[in-house]
Amino acid sequence: MSRLAKMPPIEQDLYACTMCGYCVPVCPAYQEAGWESASPRGRVFAMRQYDLRGPLDRLLRRHVVPGEAFARAAWECTGCGACEEVCPAYIPFDRLWDDVKAWMVESGMGRPALAPYLENVRETRNIYGKPPEERAAWLPPEAVQAETPEVVYWVGCAASYEKQQIARAVVKILNAAKVPYRILGPEEWCSGAPLARMGYEGYVKNALMPHNIQAVAQTGAKALVTACAECYRAFLRDYKDWGENPPFSVYHISHFVEKLVREKRLTFTKPVPTKLAFHDACHMARVAGAYDPPRQALKFVKDLKVLEILPSRDAALCSGAGAGFPDVYPEQAAGVASRRLQAAADTGAATLVTSCPHAEMHFERVAKQRNMQISILDLAEAVAQGL
Repeated sequence: MSRLAKMPPIEQDLYACTMCGYCVPVCPAYQEAGWESASPRGRVFAMRQYDLRGPLDRLLRRHVVPGEAFARAAWECTGCGACEEVCPAYIPFDRLWDDVKAWMVESGMGRPALAPYLENVRETRNIYGKPPEERAAWLPPEAVQAETPEVVYWVGCAASYEKQQIARAVVKILNAAKVPYRILGPEEWCSGAPLARMGYEGYVKNALMPHNIQAVAQTGAKALVTACAECYRAFLRDYKDWGENPPFSVYHISHFVEKLVREKRLTFTKPVPTKLAFHDACHMARVAGAYDPPRQALKFVKDLKVLEILPSRDAALCSGAGAGFPDVYPEQAAGVASRRLQAAADTGAATLVTSCPHAEMHFERVAKQRNMQISILDLAEAVAQGL
């Protein structure tokens, strides 16, 4: 049994909890497991008991040093932010769970299933372990990058290697609006958002964040545009929370589309007569507060009907894809995704659209495993169809 490192300064958050239980029913992990230990309240209770241990506990040989079950429960969390959304005590759970996972990693009780992601980023600067020189292999031959770009298009690991159609869709949008852009290629490293949710925020702060901010800033671009909800979250929120202030604006592609339309630089002319069920990506919606921009970007497309998956907006159910949850709790993660996919199918739409490539890939895997007849599309692809 490992001896835990010193608890991070989270006592104020732990004792702010009134044990009201509002967080319990909204937690996707609890919904699947049904055990209080899987809920935010259950984890807070366990940590408070650990913090309150004393000499009498040791004298009576009570189990006061948390073991494997305690550590594993730290990752029974999708990082969706639903608990923080409903907390009447305003406990910053989104940050708290990252700190708790980092505490477990520092104590030598990290999850073996997640260690390869950290090693991949250390060695290749992407979570998939793919060659860094191939990071820009998706770029069409006819693409022209600007010497003095207006924006840097931050592609992200998923669109660079696994979902390259997303990257090509973003370039199509930028080209249609005649936006001078540049991508960073091998100089674009993982934003670190997935790693931070897995317990490796120390590495992200010290190694990834400084490089990424500098790599974008030295292009001279005034803005960063990305189609990845997690990368958007990293630059908009995480880096600032960790003390950095990127010297450029940060846009998700949906925000940027709205800006381009408002400036009369982008016009949608091609009708797309279809129905799409829209899924709120947690890192963009609850965590970053961007509910309307994705919906507005889709509404610009002619004849495209956007349907709401219930529950939606701040009450939306997570995809189950984040924070290493599918690697540590695969069955629960699949259960969360399948419920969301069924809710999308219940709208009558044949396609679910989201702004998170990681959610898209998770949905696709689960839909295939469970033989669910629904297709998954990224928001950038859906928008690009209307140009």
